[in-house]
Amino acid sequence: MATGDRQIYCYADQQFFEMPDRWNRGLAPFHVSRRPAPAGWTRTARGSWVQLTPRSYAPRTQGWKVHVSATHDRADEACSIVWDYCVRENVRFKYLAGPEVFLAHNAKYAPRSGSGKLLTVYPDDDERLHEILRDLAKELDGIAGPRVLSDLQWHDSPLFLRYGAFVERYCPDADGSIVPALEKPDGELVPDLRRPVFSVPSWAPVPPFVKELMERRKTQGEFPYRVQKALHFSNAGGVYAAEREADGAPCVLKEARPHAALDMRFGDAVQRLRTEKWALELLDGADGAPRLLDYFSLDSHEFMAMEYVDGVNLWVWMARNHPMLVTDAPTPEDYAAYTAKALSLLGHVERIIDGFHARGLAFGDLHFGNVVVRPDGSVALIDYEAAFATSEEDHVPALGTAGFSALCGRRGRAIDHYCLAALKAALFFPFEKVRALDRSKAAEQLDFIAERFPLPAGFLDPVRRELIGDEAPAGVRRRMALETGPDARRAAAASMASAIAASADVHRTDRLFPGDSELFRTGGAGFAHGAAGILWALDTSGFPVLPAHREWLAEAARVPRPRQGFYDGAHGIAHVLDHLGSTSAAEELLDRAAEPSRQVRSIGLYDGLAGIGLNYLHFKRRWGTTRFDGEITAIAESLSAALRADRPLTGPGAHSPHVRAGLMHGWSGVGLFFLRLHEDRPDKRHLDTAVAAVHRDLDHCVVTANGSLQVEDPMVRTLGYLDVGSAGIALVADEILALHRDDRLHDRLPALLAACASELVLQPQLFTGRAGLLAALERNGRRDPGLDTGRVTRRHLACFDWHALDHGGHLAFPGDFSLKLSMDLATGTAGILLTAQAVMGAQGSFLPFFTDRPSSGTG
Repeated sequence: MATGDRQIYCYADQQFFEMPDRWNRGLAPFHVSRRPAPAGWTRTARGSWVQLTPRSYAPRTQGWKVHVSATHDRADEACSIVWDYCVRENVRFKYLAGPEVFLAHNAKYAPRSGSGKLLTVYPDDDERLHEILRDLAKELDGIAGPRVLSDLQWHDSPLFLRYGAFVERYCPDADGSIVPALEKPDGELVPDLRRPVFSVPSWAPVPPFVKELMERRKTQGEFPYRVQKALHFSNAGGVYAAEREADGAPCVLKEARPHAALDMRFGDAVQRLRTEKWALELLDGADGAPRLLDYFSLDSHEFMAMEYVDGVNLWVWMARNHPMLVTDAPTPEDYAAYTAKALSLLGHVERIIDGFHARGLAFGDLHFGNVVVRPDGSVALIDYEAAFATSEEDHVPALGTAGFSALCGRRGRAIDHYCLAALKAALFFPFEKVRALDRSKAAEQLDFIAERFPLPAGFLDPVRRELIGDEAPAGVRRRMALETGPDARRAAAASMASAIAASADVHRTDRLFPGDSELFRTGGAGFAHGAAGILWALDTSGFPVLPAHREWLAEAARVPRPRQGFYDGAHGIAHVLDHLGSTSAAEELLDRAAEPSRQVRSIGLYDGLAGIGLNYLHFKRRWGTTRFDGEITAIAESLSAALRADRPLTGPGAHSPHVRAGLMHGWSGVGLFFLRLHEDRPDKRHLDTAVAAVHRDLDHCVVTANGSLQVEDPMVRTLGYLDVGSAGIALVADEILALHRDDRLHDRLPALLAACASELVLQPQLFTGRAGLLAALERNGRRDPGLDTGRVTRRHLACFDWHALDHGGHLAFPGDFSLKLSMDLATGTAGILLTAQAVMGAQGSFLPFFTDRPSSGTG
């Protein structure tokens, strides 16, 4: 899940990702929320939506549905109008649960495909659809709303329509992921595409009045710019690299959608683009400000053309220059050279901000992404939508960036002073989001900067005053201190286990423990992000699992689920149920999962055939049964065919060429399956296939500037993580080399492990962070002491303190992008607990399907 898709889950709780329907800003609820369900109707609350269904309703599986949009100040009125109409006409409908949910779903970085939808109406048939559109267009006359990007607008009304599913059904998409489904006329289930652009399946029936509307939509005014590529998308609209049609002049074109991309004061994208226009007009000719070229409207959207600033943002510049990122063992000269470059850039940024203030403008949202470094080393600032007049002394930002302007507690131009201080700290030690979760981390971060970088005397003094103040903020400094010995390790592990236990809520049915926002998509019981993985980590690490938590998981296992994979679905839950002694519940779940598991087409350990096959092999050995032999054979044949074709199965007769190399989604997970299959059915062909699968992942790797071997994400970056990257490949290479000598794996392993050695790792987690790198290094080091991984292992252990936070007096860790705390196995505290215990000698077990390692004595 991308950062933007997580934003919708960031509002309701300060510490954890949470559903937006639990957000309470004290706004008056919609009037319909106070109404009882009409006689003969059922009311069902599910997540962000409340659904009203007449008991006489005959369910349709799919068809043309109507979405109703409205501005925030008319949303309550629109809900009441549609309620009255649908109840009167006996039409099923649903509405967003309240104004906070409305704001979350229409925020700038909410998922674009769903933004704008306030209500959904489900017509019985196409004739009824036409009636509903005509009737509601009249009743909602005068009400405007943001466009629903996935839909076709009904004339100038706030009504939008698309062909889609009415009931929940699922199927694999082109990558093998489980997504909502539609049924083709021949009965085949295909993805119900919910992209932010209107489209109709080629086989879907299109009523004449919809066809007519689609034809009208094709005619629009001539656009005065040629768009070359999209630079960024949000609910506000697109940001594009473009050329002016008249003379070919290059520019950046920014789009603003009316009533969309709301900030915390319900300001929309158009308001903010007009603010940006005002700012660039005020700053015309100022150092660091791009020139305003044009401003115009088309089809109700507003557009601004501005000078294209050639260069890279400050985040990219830092990634290319920071000594702790570009080399494993930076020298004092490396630190000094970077310090000189960084101070020069920061000095330029500070002069630019001072110049803006002299012209009466405060920038308002200074952060990495809004600073562009040109090829000649000069600097420009982009994105002025948060700008305001310096005369507004009480101005409070309505939107901002975590760790910089957001929640900084400053007003007026003091916001810029705080942002600049935060930028100065982050350019040397980019853990500003950790500080946003706990301000008490600022002091240790600044101490680290002062220790590592040869900064001028007094440089950090104003930074300390801005970020810390005269008195250090209250807070408990949490440390792992794992490298100091077994007592510290045991204390840290116990503290993590206590934090996990304290976060549990057995009264919730959607989740037991808070974790990554992905749990709201895949379910709160899964292995990667839900209760199963957390309970596995606790039990495997030697900590008690409460009976109430076992019962919660067993009850959650009874709920039908569309996903069958090990880390995202039924197989992982069954594995843990059996591990915790609930064998009958595990058997029942495996029985229910048998047929849908045969429909899985992705190859990986995470959600595909490799993970399912490994689970069947595990249960075959554990239960001494042959009942899974047929499934294991079929999976082996499918994975062998996919490996020979060098592309994963994605559906009956269809293939996709894309594989994300690594343990969870790539060929290394397949290699682990064939290695375990070889142990079950000794056959050199299985062993050879295991080796060939890991070789295939090696084929997707490139040598980086520091000599490490990393998975190439074309045109973007290289990856060294356990999920996708070098660490996951190294973990499976370690399993193979423990049984079989392969020269290519043996020779490439040091370069894979070099990718796991970076000191500056932004996330502590298991799947895409420090814990996964540590696991790859330490487990390989136990098998082959000649690899000499001890120094880097100890350094990783010490660096966990950078991420450590307090939760109720216990040790906890942030999850993806350090936006919130997480307790789950993939991104949070449970994964770090499991890794710390597994690699530090407490016990030899690690993730399922990996062999135990004897104690290294490190603990």
